[in-house]
Formats: sequence, structure tokens, C-alpha cells
Amino acid sequence: MGTFKLVLEDDFGYDFTLIAIHGAIESYYLAYLLNRHLKLRLKRSRNDLTISHDVISAKFPLYEYHNEQQYATYHLFSNLTKITKERDDTLSSLFESKTSTEIRYFLEDLPRVDYLLKISEEGSGFVQTKTLKALNQIQQIVTAYTVDINQLKTKENLIFE
Repeated sequence: MGTFKLVLEDDFGYDFTLIAIHGAIESYYLAYLLNRHLKLRLKRSRNDLTISHDVISAKFPLYEYHNEQQYATYHLFSNLTKITKERDDTLSSLFESKTSTEIRYFLEDLPRVDYLLKISEEGSGFVQTKTLKALNQIQQIVTAYTVDINQLKTKENLIFE
């Protein structure tokens, strides 16, 4: 009797476009600007994106829109969040602060990126250059560009559907 060998590959199909957005604005205001300039309907999701770093879990606000006519799904989320955690040191200090604040990144490969726009589509209707041009014309956005997903080390974080 022959032996059977099962080979499992962890190579997911990353069939979406990822756009990095630089701009020091709040996430709800960026969603408003994208809705206004790109004619989207991004809404805040009930569930935030959660990634556990060490023992502490970090939550990132998520906005999503499902365009049924273009068969496209848009996800806007912050790349950084601030976590307050309890300090466990017993040293007395001048100000007696028992909490400390740390910054955590959704994609640690891109620490300077403020927001990420993930666009998943089933067809080929997404015009990447037109969307990038519209994003870069928004006054509150410093710059926007596409990210090569294959170059990221933590690209598994982008599969959250």
C-alpha cells in the first residue's frame, strides 16, 4: 500500500490593493474626506481590528464600504494606535504615574504610514492611478501611494475578513 503525503502551503492569494496614506488627521475625518472626494460610503465597523502584541492587544479603528455595483470592498484603518498599560515597577517617582503609553503599529514594516486603504475587488474595474490622483489632491493628505504587499513581513495581518 502506498503512502500519501499532504503538502500544506501557507501562500494566501493577496489579491487586493493596499494604499498607504500619510496625514496627521483623525480617522473619522479621513473617512469623511474619502467619502466626499472618492464618492464612497465608508462607515465605522462595529468591530475594530485587534492584534495582540506580547500580552496586550491593540485595537485599530476600521471603516468599511461594500460597493455592490463595482464588486469592490474598501477598508480604511489606522496603522498606529496608542496603548495605555499598567506599570509594574515599584520605584517611586516624582509624578507617581501608574500607567504608561506605548505606540503600536498594525504593519510594523511601515512605521511612518498613518492610514491604510485596502481595496479588494472581484473584477478589474479599480482604476489605481485615478484613485491615487484623487487622494493626492485632498489638501489634508500629505501623500498617498501603493504598497507592494509581497515586500511586507507582516502581511498576514491584512487578512481579516
